[in-house]
Amino acid sequence: MTQTDLITEVIEAVAAADGVELGEVPPLNDYIDPEILSLLNEQQRDGDWWFSFQFADHQVTVTKDSRIFIDGEIYPPLTNSQRDR
Repeated sequence: MTQTDLITEVIEAVAAADGVELGEVPPLNDYIDPEILSLLNEQQRDGDWWFSFQFADHQVTVTKDSRIFIDGEIYPPLTNSQRDR
């Protein structure tokens, strides 16, 4: 996943959690330097990592394998068939 894709995914996840349009989500750079997501994304081959930060009213966690958690819930939410696996 590219840096832009990861940033977009984080913003989409927060918008989905709040039930709002993308334009209603505050700018990510009001909370973190988005470059950190790029730097972390480049480290995908080097060890295991995760990064958590406050964004709007949410705790966001991004993992090495580009999974995004909003307030501890994975985004996008798992479907029932995925949960049963």
